[in-house]
Amino acid sequence: MKLLTVARFGLLLTVVLLAGCATSRGPQPAPAYPGFDLWQYPGDAAVAAWRADSPYRWIGYYLPAPCHRDTSWAGTRPTLDRLGWGTAVLYVGQQTFESEPESRPEDGPILCSRTLLTDEQGRTDARDAVAKALAEGFPAGTILFLNVEKSTRPSEAMRTYHLVWTMEVLAEGRYLPGTYAHRENAAPLFDAALAAFQAAGRSETPPFWVAGGSGFTLERAPSDVGLPFATVWQGVLDAERSWGNVSLHVDENVAARPSPSAPLRDAGGEQ
Repeated sequence: MKLLTVARFGLLLTVVLLAGCATSRGPQPAPAYPGFDLWQYPGDAAVAAWRADSPYRWIGYYLPAPCHRDTSWAGTRPTLDRLGWGTAVLYVGQQTFESEPESRPEDGPILCSRTLLTDEQGRTDARDAVAKALAEGFPAGTILFLNVEKSTRPSEAMRTYHLVWTMEVLAEGRYLPGTYAHRENAAPLFDAALAAFQAAGRSETPPFWVAGGSGFTLERAPSDVGLPFATVWQGVLDAERSWGNVSLHVDENVAARPSPSAPLRDAGGEQ
């Protein structure tokens, strides 16, 4: 009986010591998965070299869109999947163009303009984003990030366009709407997106890709941008980086998941 009591005491002591060790380590750092994005597809050889030698785990994937009419990314998803790249899918819709000129073609219809920040255009562009993602073969549940460029504060027209775009993607049902925004204008857009998600009966937190902030490194968590809802942080713009003897000018990011646009169920639930 005494031996049994000693044995039990020894087991209890071991458990206590192990618990103490776990407590002494403190909270574990939030995960950070580095990624990059650039306006045009850099080519199969470049993405293969960078996948082998760079620290990045995912790539920004630009869908053809009103304010991003370059189509170089179209059709590259099978190559990126085969190489093991994660993706963050971007749709560059209408903008306020606060600090840059509007995109106006010499002839033909105007496709990208602050004058198109309307309810109707928000619905049209949302359906276009879904159609373009389907054409690229992205699976159901993929997160589509609507690109909202920096402004002092989002105009009423931009807030309406962003909200309608978000609601329309939710209503269509195949994909999940996310937002790319600057740290200076992300908070009001997040509040609107959260209201749209709740009105649609969705339990997910709206995915947000936030640009700006200070103190960025590839090891920092996205929320370190200073906004707790950030799931991706873009902290470096147009930096020349060289990996595998291939140099590119890229924007650097960190994400909470290795593939920011992957369906949430593929990452074990909500972010």
